[in-house]
Amino acid sequence: MEEFREALRRVKVEFENSLEEIMLLKDIQRLNLPSGLIENLKAGTSLRVHRWAANRLIEKGLAKPVEEILDLKKVLQLRWKEKNDPGELQPLPDYFYLRVKNETPNDEILPHLKDIYSLRLSKIMSFAAKRIPPSMIENLTAEEEVLYEHLLGIVNVWYEFIEEGEER
Repeated sequence: MEEFREALRRVKVEFENSLEEIMLLKDIQRLNLPSGLIENLKAGTSLRVHRWAANRLIEKGLAKPVEEILDLKKVLQLRWKEKNDPGELQPLPDYFYLRVKNETPNDEILPHLKDIYSLRLSKIMSFAAKRIPPSMIENLTAEEEVLYEHLLGIVNVWYEFIEEGEER
């Protein structure tokens, strides 16, 4: 389990250091980023910055994410597609689970998100039970890839145990 937790922590670090596109809500005279100093930014300007920097600008009310993932209409559409295509995972934004966690969903959206989580988990477990190679599965998020690799490892050990001594 600790190896699984560590792999998830690495995904979280990747997420925090990934780039996010934001739109400025106010003019900013000077913005000092690790990539350099940017001056005279106007409201409405789009920037791709590290997520941790984006979060600070958003918290201060200076920017908003360009892509909002916790929109009720989008979540309902995703849940419907996920439910009505039982053999395939629907595309999700990069780091979907961490982004949802970061944005703190409201009580109206949360039950629909939990349905999506459950539907996707069922599909992922089914793929692992069938021992489908990870390269054959489309639309896994980074978080799900970690889960799938560990599930597949457990399933492979299970099959080795139950088939031990049988001719192959």
